[in-house]
Amino acid sequence: MSEEQLMVFLSRETTLEELGDEALLHSCPSFGEAVGEAINSGNLIPFTLELSGRLGEMDLYKACLLSNLIGFACEKEGDTSAGRGVIELFSAVCTQVYEMFQGAKAKGECELPPEVTELYKENARQARAYCGFNILCVSTMAFLTRDVALRQLLAGMGLEEKITYLSEEAPESPYLKSVTYVDSMLKTCSDLKLLVLQPEKRQGFLATANDLNNCFHLLFLLEEQIAESLGHKYGLESFPAAASLIRLAHGEYPEEAWAESYNTAFVECNYNTADHAEFRNEDAMALIWGEMPPDCIPTVDGRAVIVLFEGGLRRGFDASFLFVPHNALRPYVRLEGELTEQEYGTWLAKINEAMKR
Repeated sequence: MSEEQLMVFLSRETTLEELGDEALLHSCPSFGEAVGEAINSGNLIPFTLELSGRLGEMDLYKACLLSNLIGFACEKEGDTSAGRGVIELFSAVCTQVYEMFQGAKAKGECELPPEVTELYKENARQARAYCGFNILCVSTMAFLTRDVALRQLLAGMGLEEKITYLSEEAPESPYLKSVTYVDSMLKTCSDLKLLVLQPEKRQGFLATANDLNNCFHLLFLLEEQIAESLGHKYGLESFPAAASLIRLAHGEYPEEAWAESYNTAFVECNYNTADHAEFRNEDAMALIWGEMPPDCIPTVDGRAVIVLFEGGLRRGFDASFLFVPHNALRPYVRLEGELTEQEYGTWLAKINEAMKR
């Protein structure tokens, strides 16, 4: 089958009878032949890269099905070059699905019509997007988990409200079950530079956080690193977390972890408390809230600042905050180096200047 013949097949609108058939692409024998040839000849990435660049020309449902192949190629070869087309398709499909739900809401419907038939009759394009959305979300994750530039591309598309709505507020649907993972990627940090200070002892260090979507996860891994590398100096001789929680936080999925929880060893605040010798009740507003994304921690000179106190409010959280939503993610906090006395003073001066603004 020639490239143009293949595009005719992929561009032809999916009928109502074809919607929901996840093997639809294989109804065209030459499509399977083309895929097999690409794999056997070692040209899978060029083949999927070309297809990715033309996703916008295709029927939405078939494009979503095809994204599964493109995501497979990404996972198999560790190559994200075809990602832009998939992210752009996600933007188009997500918008269609969001508008479908908003339209139903505007008409006073608590839930979408239960049958795809009704959706198709009302708006065939939205029905095609809806039926392919979950497959597309899974494919999108193959790229977002591996490529920071693609995360930034998605973040710049203005989809946050739509994705959050579909993840958290829309009626439950099998076609929406994976959008929550895409939502988590909008909150996931990459190579986030940290400045960690302990004012009581006038000491601190630099660190880097990666692939974390909430601050409880960050604080857990931070305290683990302090215990392992600087424990005696910082008053944390050992890391008091259950072994199963540690495994969970690093990307494993032990069943026994779900019964566990963790209480922070320190009170962690933002830079507004950097000149305090100890935690005070009025500092509660400066707490680093565990539920928020790490990228929301206030920064000074390009570093998110975390201030440690040994006394005060110790917060607890359950295993759900340590769950890693994809096996391609590499969550960690790594210590870069301790501050000298002079460096500590320099950072404190920068923070004081920031607090005056």
